[in-house]
Amino acid sequence: GGMLTVNSSENYLAAGLAGLGIIQIPRIAVREALRAGRLIEVLPGYRAEPLSLSLVYPQRRELSRRVNLFMQWLAGVMKEHLD
Repeated sequence: GGMLTVNSSENYLAAGLAGLGIIQIPRIAVREALRAGRLIEVLPGYRAEPLSLSLVYPQRRELSRRVNLFMQWLAGVMKEHLD
């Protein structure tokens, strides 16, 4: 045994799928694996404290249309995947 260190959610998920131990990962990253039965939830009543998400951009009076559209898109994506 020992501790495994990874630098991406994809590698973390791969470790869980390979049976290397219990993983704690955002539900959005494992939703399909849970549905397909490749992973099982071992502590269904436990939820980790939520982490904040920040979008950093230059402070300007008027943001570009691209930045505004990206912010709206990201907010929609995140809202769709929150439990």
